[in-house]
Amino acid sequence: MLLLYPADRARVALAGLSAGASMAALLACREPARFRAVTMHSGVPPGTARSTVSALPAMRGWRAPGTVGAGVALPPLLVIHGDRDLVVDSANARAAAVAWAASAGALAGDSRVVRRGKRRDTTVTEFKLRRRTLATLCEIDGLGHAWSGGDAKYPYGDVDGPDASRMVWTFSSRQFAAARR
Repeated sequence: MLLLYPADRARVALAGLSAGASMAALLACREPARFRAVTMHSGVPPGTARSTVSALPAMRGWRAPGTVGAGVALPPLLVIHGDRDLVVDSANARAAAVAWAASAGALAGDSRVVRRGKRRDTTVTEFKLRRRTLATLCEIDGLGHAWSGGDAKYPYGDVDGPDASRMVWTFSSRQFAAARR
């Protein structure tokens, strides 16, 4: 993208849904210096699946993630996942956040429930190292395998969830601002 469009190389974030979420995280693990933020929405932890055969057990949450970002500083991660996802088990969300945080020695703080109007409740857990948040886990009550807050007339969109697009934008913007400091 940076070769095709004039963009600030210091403000590049990745976001993906399902297999795209896993691909975004894997790209960040392989080239962490290129990205300031990563969002996984309903995906498996990077490195959990290596083939079509291993993808199905990974999606069910039956495969443990490998080592994530060994010896490198990874960009902050936002994980969004619904607890009613029948395609990619929600256990993958916590596994991704824990593996990402563990790569830097970050620990989970207390979880809090966020309620916004008539939207689905979200349980948020931040993984921090010395007051710096390295991974944020957002588990959405009642959300299936769909983009949270997405347009319901499209496949894989759930209008009742919190606005994942806004969450991604806000999260990424915070990381860009932190990088400037």
